[in-house]
Amino acid sequence: MNDHYYIISGMGADERVFSRVQFPKNHTHLAWIENKPYESLQSYAARMAERITHPNPTLIGLSFGGIVAQEIAAIRPIKELILISTIKSEDEKPWFMAAAGVTGATTLIPMSLLKRANKLAAYAFSLVNPEEQEVLQSCFENTSPEHLKWAMNHIANWEGVNISTPIFHIHSDKDRVFRSNRDSGDVQIHGGHFAVFTNADELNEVLKKKLNYSEI
Repeated sequence: MNDHYYIISGMGADERVFSRVQFPKNHTHLAWIENKPYESLQSYAARMAERITHPNPTLIGLSFGGIVAQEIAAIRPIKELILISTIKSEDEKPWFMAAAGVTGATTLIPMSLLKRANKLAAYAFSLVNPEEQEVLQSCFENTSPEHLKWAMNHIANWEGVNISTPIFHIHSDKDRVFRSNRDSGDVQIHGGHFAVFTNADELNEVLKKKLNYSEI
């Protein structure tokens, strides 16, 4: 097998959110980098893409990572995009995110709310037990509030990209974050926006069937 897979986690998260997911051996977690002040999403995606060393890889992107993966596919050859719990166009953006983009509401979020997971975040991610909340909290602790606000602003204002790269979209049936497109995926699994962790067994079956691998 010569294909290589690059994995991009959700906003601010690292590979711990994928700790229950079984990927092919030939994969690389593409870690987040800190954004530059006022950096465009296109510029940021280009800098992320600089660390992709395999030709024509498959990108697997979760949530905001799925958006960045699409931006990368707009500037370099990508074999396929596997998108999880994300959106593929501006039309799939929930109304409250679109409203935040129009009004600039993301710029008004206090930094104090972005330093730790709160009850609103737990509700949005459909977290039900301490282990799930601990994983989410680790994302907040290892990511600067400035980067989180920057990413949230770009999600709210994202207009989508025009790409020819094949897309396979996996979405969950109770996603409260990208709820407007819960029925738009090629495959629907159970769970909320954190289904990659809470419903990993179901996701593993989908990935194994899609990517046709048996060894992990």
